[in-house]
Amino acid sequence: MKNLFFILIGLGTVSMYSCSKFLDAKPDQALALPDNVRDLQALLDYENRITLQYPAAGDVAADYYFLEAADLQSRNIDVRNTYLWASEAQNTQDWNYAYTRIFYCNVVLDGIADAELGSMTESDRNEVKGRAHFFRGWTYLQLAQLFCPHYTVNTEDSEYGLPLKLKSDVNEPIFRSSVSETYEQIFSDLLNAAELLPENSVVETRPSKAAAFGALARANLIMGDYTQALSFAERCLQIKNTLLDYNALDIAVPRPFPVLNDEVIFHSIILGTSGVHAQSRAFVDSTLIVKYERNDLRKDVFFQEDDNGYYRFKGSYDGENIALFGGLATDELYLIKAECLARFGRFQEAGDVLDQLLVKRWANGHFSLGSQPRNEDLLEVIWEEREKELAFRGGIRWADLRRLSEEGYTKTIRREVGDEVFELSPNDKRYTFLLPLEVIEMSGLKQNPR
Repeated sequence: MKNLFFILIGLGTVSMYSCSKFLDAKPDQALALPDNVRDLQALLDYENRITLQYPAAGDVAADYYFLEAADLQSRNIDVRNTYLWASEAQNTQDWNYAYTRIFYCNVVLDGIADAELGSMTESDRNEVKGRAHFFRGWTYLQLAQLFCPHYTVNTEDSEYGLPLKLKSDVNEPIFRSSVSETYEQIFSDLLNAAELLPENSVVETRPSKAAAFGALARANLIMGDYTQALSFAERCLQIKNTLLDYNALDIAVPRPFPVLNDEVIFHSIILGTSGVHAQSRAFVDSTLIVKYERNDLRKDVFFQEDDNGYYRFKGSYDGENIALFGGLATDELYLIKAECLARFGRFQEAGDVLDQLLVKRWANGHFSLGSQPRNEDLLEVIWEEREKELAFRGGIRWADLRRLSEEGYTKTIRREVGDEVFELSPNDKRYTFLLPLEVIEMSGLKQNPR
């Protein structure tokens, strides 16, 4: 191993500084760079840069919770603006952490072909390469939901894509891609990952083929390519389809889910919310709570009622830890599969898939198989089940609000802070956050429109 400790510490510090300056400065050339597969693998096992700190803005901006005025005012300016959907909302921390992760991936991809094997194998080389492609594609997918306008296979392309850094050379010219080019890169990375990775990983913090298929299913759902979304959801579920039976959980404990539970396909978490979603601070919106029917166990598994009748979130798939889960789990893939089937008019099959999930979420003996509609009304049922199942889940709700607002889901979301009311209407430009102003100032990139 070649000064790996210093690589991790040095790149961690330097790359965060570099990302804040949008990678304008090269890392210290005195640092030894990894030259073997094991060291490159270790870079991708560096938890603080690779599996933590995924973008938080989508969950800060989501409609399923609220803060009291005093708690809101105690947050930093980025959080306050994001929470209130201010026109000037930007999310510098999300941007910096994401491009740091991308930098690490690029270091690996630049070096993996010529890296010495040592005690490793060519299979190990391919897996490390696949992991780098996964983390880069997954990170760009997260960023696109925050900093790019929503884009589908049926909409006109936009010039406001992401800057696509594909090499670790920080002296490369920086420019914004189109949104279609951004998604092409996302799909390229995730497809490469799917080809190179094993079906299952040793531990779920390392991505697998199942994770790549799951990420491709989510990306295609967002893009409105339901044929591909269905195909990848099915391929993911062919590898892993386990669902937890919520009847077996202890709903009385503060954290009912074990970390790396049996539904988790890929584990990552969100730590960048500056405490916004802490139980002591975030109240679950009553409009969500009332959607859970009497025997739906999710109300008590996900939320804790306090002495004043308010609910707090406790149901993170991060287990005993306090962070929000930001990865992939089988419940999301069942819902993707059900939605795609319903969109193709395959209502019986879609309802059957939804039943497989819900029978594990309701108290034993109280869910009736086949009770959901088997007609065009099923699609809205699935959308509501996504809202109930995937709240506080790594920006999924924010991405749903963006994509469904263009399909007749005309919900205007609201916040009340004191006597003021803040609203965000469907298709509002504020669904796309500003690029960090320091990035614009230093790079000359074009800012998102307002």
